[in-house]
Amino acid sequence: MLQRCIQNGDHLTGRAHHCAILKTGNCLDLFAHNVLLNLYVNGKSLTDARKVFDEMPERNTISFDALMDVYAKCSLIENSLTLFLGSSITNDVSWNTMIVGFVHAGDFDSALSFFKDTLECHNVQPTEVTYSSALCACASLAALDPGTQIHCLTMKTTYDKNTVVGNALIDMYAKCGSIKDARLVFNGLTKNDEVSWNAMISGYSMHGLGGEALKVFDMMQETDVRPNQMTFVGVLSACSNGGLLSKGEAYFKSMIHDHGIEPCVEHYSCMVWLLGRLGHLDRALKLIKEMPFEPSLMAWRALLGACVIHNDVEIGKLCAKHILEIDPQDESTHVLLSNMYARTRRWANVATVRRSMKTKGLNKEPGLSWIENQGTVHYFTVDDASHPDKKMIYGMLEWLNMKTRQESYSPDRNAVLRDIEDDQKERHLWVHSERLALAFGLIKTPSGSSPIRIIKNLRICADCHAVMKLISKIVKRDIIVRDMNRFHHFENGLCSCGDYW
Repeated sequence: MLQRCIQNGDHLTGRAHHCAILKTGNCLDLFAHNVLLNLYVNGKSLTDARKVFDEMPERNTISFDALMDVYAKCSLIENSLTLFLGSSITNDVSWNTMIVGFVHAGDFDSALSFFKDTLECHNVQPTEVTYSSALCACASLAALDPGTQIHCLTMKTTYDKNTVVGNALIDMYAKCGSIKDARLVFNGLTKNDEVSWNAMISGYSMHGLGGEALKVFDMMQETDVRPNQMTFVGVLSACSNGGLLSKGEAYFKSMIHDHGIEPCVEHYSCMVWLLGRLGHLDRALKLIKEMPFEPSLMAWRALLGACVIHNDVEIGKLCAKHILEIDPQDESTHVLLSNMYARTRRWANVATVRRSMKTKGLNKEPGLSWIENQGTVHYFTVDDASHPDKKMIYGMLEWLNMKTRQESYSPDRNAVLRDIEDDQKERHLWVHSERLALAFGLIKTPSGSSPIRIIKNLRICADCHAVMKLISKIVKRDIIVRDMNRFHHFENGLCSCGDYW
């Protein structure tokens, strides 16, 4: 009866049966106790589930695993960890529950730590869930070295051709900046499902390789795998990242008429950014107003970002107004509004926005870049002087400054959105966090080795973009920068984005 209640989702009747059991004084065996525990776990009744668990005369791994899983899914990962550590009997389900739970909680370092412990636990064999979850953690951290090591481990098992693990590998390599390796995994899979195709399309899109993304989409349509909503998010992102307006509009219509897929907020946001980035701000605003549902923060933010690029203060103010009506504490909108005023040298308006931020207790997120070297991640902020190798880093920056000026580099002072003197602006540009990370990378990695990979939490500025192109040519090194929106591959004086980002 309890099983039937669980299958039907009838938790109220299940409670009634439990009450009858208690009234009649019937004793439940271990199996029945686990079913009862499962009833409350499925009903998300955590207090009752814990009470049943605590009152069980005996428990097995199933008892611990039900409860650990629901704690993890309810973002109570610490409770799951307490249960795990208190259990003397663990199995692959227990370990997987913890690894998946840490990934869902955003604690990717702990997920990888647990994965490492799993490998050292002789009675536990990693499964596709173990590998795919650990790879997801690597993708989120943009940790290429651990991700590559996990890939090597799968090649020693039967999981290297597993579709679920393969999809996680594609995603990991794409998000870690190694799109060529992502394609190699994709090509090597025995079977590509919709997740495989979507991961490859969105990977190419993320790297600014819109043409390659659309080629993969064409290949997908020649198979029996049907595109879904996520497929078209990748396709439309590829068009918006590449400025492919006519193709983007054609795919948007085809999605509706040929594939019967109703556009969601992500599709509309891609189209708003596509139109807005190309300067069609009025058309982008019109599209937002024509949405069949209430415009989201995502759409308004996309248009606001385009307004900042094109210095359209009026539409930008309108976007900011709508965003702040939905979320008055939205920090990024205040910053974008301030940047827009700064670009048009409206310093009084900049001061007003900053006062508003101060009143609301909001702080601008500082620019932060990081780079991995020999398993250690090194972080840099603007004008950072805290690194142990700061003398060598700043010495390298001076050398790069000299070499780029010999190549006719001229600082873009407009990239500094502060009311300061020109010479101060030029110095400020040369201590941006991504340049410090690059200088460190050039010092610590030998010439001719693998690309220098840098991650930045904000959008790369126009001047840093121009400098990275020049430096890649001067030092003859490939440089890969992942900013908040996409990847930039700098090679021999050129960038994969084609200077459109």
